Amino acid sequence: MNYGAKFFLFALILVPLVGSRWSISVAASINNNLESSSDTLLTIYTYESLLADPEYDFIDAYANYSGISKDSIQIEYLEDANTIVSRAVLEKENPVADVIIGIDNVLIHSAKSQQILAPYESPTLSNISTDLVQNLDSDFYVLPYDYGIIALYYNTMNINSTSNPELKELTLQDILDYDLDKQLIVENPTLSSPGLGFLLWTIAVFGDPSIGFEGLLNQDWRDWWNTASSDIRITPSWGAAFTEWYEEGSNRSMMVSYGTSPAYSACLYNDPSQKAIVSHEKNQENAWLQIEGIGLVKDAPHEDQAKDFIDWFLSDELQNNIAEHNWMYPANSNVNVSTTFADAVISPADVTILNDLITPKMLNDNLESWKVGWEELIVAKSVPGYSSGFFMIASLIGIGMSTIFKKRT
Repeated sequence: MNYGAKFFLFALILVPLVGSRWSISVAASINNNLESSSDTLLTIYTYESLLADPEYDFIDAYANYSGISKDSIQIEYLEDANTIVSRAVLEKENPVADVIIGIDNVLIHSAKSQQILAPYESPTLSNISTDLVQNLDSDFYVLPYDYGIIALYYNTMNINSTSNPELKELTLQDILDYDLDKQLIVENPTLSSPGLGFLLWTIAVFGDPSIGFEGLLNQDWRDWWNTASSDIRITPSWGAAFTEWYEEGSNRSMMVSYGTSPAYSACLYNDPSQKAIVSHEKNQENAWLQIEGIGLVKDAPHEDQAKDFIDWFLSDELQNNIAEHNWMYPANSNVNVSTTFADAVISPADVTILNDLITPKMLNDNLESWKVGWEELIVAKSVPGYSSGFFMIASLIGIGMSTIFKKRT
């Protein structure tokens, strides 16, 4: 049984147990499980891999910088940025978090529509490229802290240009034509931000005739996914994808990740065997750019402390740790990456950025329908009686589970 079928059999068992008040009870459970204290001066929601390998203890660093006790800082690590947004939406009438870290240039549209953030023009923006700010959010609801392109990540010990010459100028169509879809791991775009970036990559390349969008090739993104769905492996998060990619027995040699991912092995282990690649359509290298941001929660309980933390997070002190702890380009222009990092990665400056094809208005108008369309393509084949929305239910279930099992302070 494939992953999608197993996942939805699990969902089908749970759905009859879910009533109209389920989301309310989940929100109440979340608030009860998050042990608030009168001593808490700052609460942060972020994804579990932030600055995690090798770990940079940014909470301890901020405590030293600000002079407040580390014990007064509450941090919740959730599986992915999508989960963070869903959690904040559940709590928006009575916010718990002060700061959200990890909303990117796609998720910002959902976050703004749900009105979970407040705009904040940090004085540290003077050190961040105007292009990054404008391409993330010109209204300053989230501010850039790192960026990189979505790419296909692989280990040359398992797959390389000798065994697979098509890698030299790989197109998305080549993935199907050369059976690389049988080796590919893709994160679920309804749950994962890199997975969503990859979905938008395919839409920008192939186009969407249903809205009159030609893309690069004037085809239909649904055709690619319809063919690939039988053989690709879908995971709920980047972390789950990496775990499977890393396991020798999985027989999956390629995953959706970042153009900066090869820097990890190069910088830490002097190992150049891991590579990243983008697609080659129209005689150019094409990739989707992800910009990650930090934002102030609307009606944050500790607004002044939250603003101070955001200023520090964009400062040289924190940003100097982005490249070789978070494995992305730092947004702060005062910070330089090492030569080893630069030589191992794909720079956004060296590729054609596909985001330019999908305007913010087009993204805002079509994002939800694209995600629903993806669900229908991938899941409806495996689950009789499928209707869209299962992934949202699973996401909310994951929020409650993450509160119980992943709480870190």
